[in-house]
Amino acid sequence: MSGHFRSPYLLLFLICLHRVTSETPNIILIMADDLGYADITPNNPSNPFTPNITRLANVGMRFTDYHSASPVCTPSRAGLLTGRLAQRTGVFHNFGPSSIGGLPEKEKTIAHFLKKEGYATGIVGKWHLGITEKFHPLSHGFDTYLGLPFSNDMGCVTDGPVYNVKISSVCGEPTAWTNSIPLYENRDIVEQPANLNQLTNKYTAFSKAFIRQHVNEKQPFFLYLPLAQPHVPLATDPRFQNASRVGHFEDTLMEIDHFVGEILDTVYGLGVSEETLVIFTSDNGPWEYKCELSGSHFPFVGEYQRAAFGSGSTGKMTTWEGGHRVPFIASWPGQIEPGTVSNALSSAMDILPSIAQIVGFSLPNDRVFDGVPLSFLQPPSSRTLFIPDTDLQELWAMRWNSYKIYFATNPKPDCNGSTGTGFAYHDPPLVFDLSVDPAESTPLTNLTMDFYQAIDNFRNDIHKSIESTFHSTVDWSGNSDVIPCCDSHNKWCACSASSSKAIDTRSFIEFGSRYKYSTFLHCKRHCNTKSLNQTV
Repeated sequence: MSGHFRSPYLLLFLICLHRVTSETPNIILIMADDLGYADITPNNPSNPFTPNITRLANVGMRFTDYHSASPVCTPSRAGLLTGRLAQRTGVFHNFGPSSIGGLPEKEKTIAHFLKKEGYATGIVGKWHLGITEKFHPLSHGFDTYLGLPFSNDMGCVTDGPVYNVKISSVCGEPTAWTNSIPLYENRDIVEQPANLNQLTNKYTAFSKAFIRQHVNEKQPFFLYLPLAQPHVPLATDPRFQNASRVGHFEDTLMEIDHFVGEILDTVYGLGVSEETLVIFTSDNGPWEYKCELSGSHFPFVGEYQRAAFGSGSTGKMTTWEGGHRVPFIASWPGQIEPGTVSNALSSAMDILPSIAQIVGFSLPNDRVFDGVPLSFLQPPSSRTLFIPDTDLQELWAMRWNSYKIYFATNPKPDCNGSTGTGFAYHDPPLVFDLSVDPAESTPLTNLTMDFYQAIDNFRNDIHKSIESTFHSTVDWSGNSDVIPCCDSHNKWCACSASSSKAIDTRSFIEFGSRYKYSTFLHCKRHCNTKSLNQTV
């Protein structure tokens, strides 16, 4: 896309420069899963598979230096929804099907704040912030929910075709998970195993109905759309299978783009485009370990990792730039100048403070928020941004100005399964100037002691801030009894009874002296839940 640049501190996210006084805007936040920087046409014109995302960019603003809150699924979502670093929320890495913990109750989400402002709040897609009742989306500010409780590869499926590498996603095969993927509607499992090939169709219909309902009711709404794709296993509706004539990943891009088009057509068709802020982004960079089934983070390829350490991924799960620099587009006709591009350093943690300023509510002063309203951003030289390591719970990387700084690197397996020489401390830190070296190929040398002292001060200050202010802790233990199961009498917990009347099957079970659980979902007829609720 041939967008034109504007001074980032004058034009950046113009919506925040004036409070909407007559009506608060609808907000639609679409987040793809494992989508790389170069996987959309506006960032990579050689990729022809996303015309609707290009359409969104043409009527909005595209950000070229935007970063997810973490390079992996769960902490990225926690950071986006709360505006806080993983070190503050306690959510450092992924929850799984047997996880007892979740996003702590005291951590407040975008949905929580907007619901208090009179918004209808809905989530359609992957939650991945806890599976028990106290951590359910409906316990974190959302009114309605359709989606998967965790990643689409954290269980098996029986329908197909689905595509994965190095592991099977088909129930019963030797390398597949022994639990199956459930699809929830609110607190009900309505399908298990979930049919991934029809999942986006279900999301589309549900989302369009949600939008129409609240437009007709003249109620502002927040619709959070964290898609399952293009996270493996890749699965599309038959009309998109081989539609790209390139590969399964490109077919998946086409289905994602079609979904975006359906959402835009609904908003414009209802005549509310000028009342609706639409955001498109990704939770982290591409998963290189999945080879041809993953995307591209070009030009942020982390050349130094391979040159110095032999091999290793520089995408998802790593703090290399390609692991967290992701697409971001914001559109609001009449408020954001169309076809514009910003190169300001920005973050998923900025979304909550920006929404607070747009809608006109104050964030609580009992905690630190690591994001800032986007209109308050100055040129990139004025901001620091820390990137959490997903394993070691430490802030091993940071951005300052155009500099990318590594106190340590922690590589993940690449397509060949190699991590090179593994974890490495860097003293002095590795420093790259991304303005001239986006590939992170050549560390800077002959930096002054003042420079190193400045970055040490930044790091010491953030550690002191985390330790001295409100921060949460998470129970990372697991119990097989919390694994969602619609009907334990059927193989793979199979059930599909979305038209049946819900029945209450609540029960209480004690596990030792530490935990007490209760089932949280109303199963559909013929279903027998094993999902449990921690009520400590």
